[in-house]
Amino acid sequence: MVPEKLKLFKEKLPKYKIKATGEIIAFDWLEKVVAIYQERLKKLSEISELAGFFLRDNLEYETELLKWQNMTDREVIGSLERVEEIIKFISENDWTQDNLEKSLIAKAEKDMQQRKVGSKGELLWPLRVALTGKKASAGPFEVAAILGREKTLKRIKEAMENCRKQHF
Repeated sequence: MVPEKLKLFKEKLPKYKIKATGEIIAFDWLEKVVAIYQERLKKLSEISELAGFFLRDNLEYETELLKWQNMTDREVIGSLERVEEIIKFISENDWTQDNLEKSLIAKAEKDMQQRKVGSKGELLWPLRVALTGKKASAGPFEVAAILGREKTLKRIKEAMENCRKQHF
């Protein structure tokens, strides 16, 4: 099983070098990534296909993927701006999956009440794609918690810039 193999590696090597990027990563971090994908993994080598976005500095994806159902480009940008407004006030020390989820779900529910969005997906789908570049991935809260505050905010800004460049 993958987690057992990971524990053996962790005991022998506290850090691991990624071939594709040359980046040195801590096993504690790798363990978090594997944990959110362990049900889908048969071999540890499959992790790069499922979760390679964690290791890339720049994601490449069609900006159309940022749209939840029939959202417009302006709505996508507005959604990402609202997400950024909420999470930029969460400190690095408080940057956890639970805190991110509570803050963003509360915002999504408030936006629904004020009829700014029709569903939570209008806020959370663009975030998921901005963070992963994928249609299917782990949840945006899990991903953001692992990516960290700085990388999460950077990817949100890049998604907004790409959307603006392509459509305005």
